[in-house]
Amino acid sequence: MQQMTSLTLSANRRESVVRGTPGFPCAAYFSDIALFPASMVSWHWHEEIELSMVVGGAARVRTRDGEFVLRAGEGMFINTGALHAFDIVGDEGCRMIMLVLDHTMLCGSEDSVFAKRYVHPLISSGAVKLIPLSPGVEWQKAVLSCLREAFLIYDEGRYGFELLVRARLTECLFHIVQNAREAMRAFEGAEGAGEERVKQMLDFIHLNHAQPISLDDIAQSANVGKRECLRAFQKTLGISPIAYVLRYRASVSAQLLIDTDRSIADICFEVGFNSQSHYGQIFKRYFLCTPREYRERMRRL
Repeated sequence: MQQMTSLTLSANRRESVVRGTPGFPCAAYFSDIALFPASMVSWHWHEEIELSMVVGGAARVRTRDGEFVLRAGEGMFINTGALHAFDIVGDEGCRMIMLVLDHTMLCGSEDSVFAKRYVHPLISSGAVKLIPLSPGVEWQKAVLSCLREAFLIYDEGRYGFELLVRARLTECLFHIVQNAREAMRAFEGAEGAGEERVKQMLDFIHLNHAQPISLDDIAQSANVGKRECLRAFQKTLGISPIAYVLRYRASVSAQLLIDTDRSIADICFEVGFNSQSHYGQIFKRYFLCTPREYRERMRRL
């Protein structure tokens, strides 16, 4: 368990922290909000999923859609890309436990049934950004219970804790997805055409990532204009099309760094980058280390 007392943010308010290890991308935190600058957690977002619970005092949580108060025993689910901030309510401070994890920890392969049927619909749905969790609602009580157990298991760190933490978090995912289905369906009904166009464009990127790809190429793959392409990506994935291309190339290269002994230069050009310096910059943006450091770290595991 780590003590969190500050945030490291990029220019666009993205939190830039390595969560756990590449093999187990999950981190547990205890946070006393009074120890943060100005006793508040400023506006930020992260690509990971977060489950958190107030264990003492109270917090006011702010989102783009409004604000609400969490008291001891209550918590929240924060989806990938959700902008949020919180501060202390009252004079008792606010202490929280948190588990922050990459979605791949729950689904493994991006082609698995877990990814396609449960995880991807959840993290890509604009209908589910942040869910307050109350012990007064049965399914939310179950999520809070699993979160508490997962946190304690993680903190103890005994043999096999990774399996048990993943099991508890998978149960959290089940309750959240099961009870968010109606909201997700309603959102899909309103946004179905846009979602389908994004899927077409993603398929094009995945098939052609090793080739030069322009914004116009991506837009044409779904028969839309460049402006609509930008809007659809931002609304659905919270990222621009070209940024997605770069992130996808970096993720493909990461797997090659693990699975092969090929040189970093060969991998760089194979996945579609046209210079090693640019590749290094993009890789470090998403993995917070160089390709060489990533390969060495993975080989030590």
